[in-house]
Amino acid sequence: MALMRAFAKVGKEGKISIPSNIRREVDLKEGQLVEIKLSGPKKAQYVVIHKRESAR
Repeated sequence: MALMRAFAKVGKEGKISIPSNIRREVDLKEGQLVEIKLSGPKKAQYVVIHKRESAR
């Protein structure tokens, strides 16, 4: 898979929407569980989102 890039704004409640091109590429469906991780040094952190089937 090639690098994909998209932008999203953080809303009032701290929520973001994953852009549709990214959701389609990884086949994310409404209600699907995702895992969110921080990676990298403190001042240059990346947010990494993984599609999950369960919380374990």
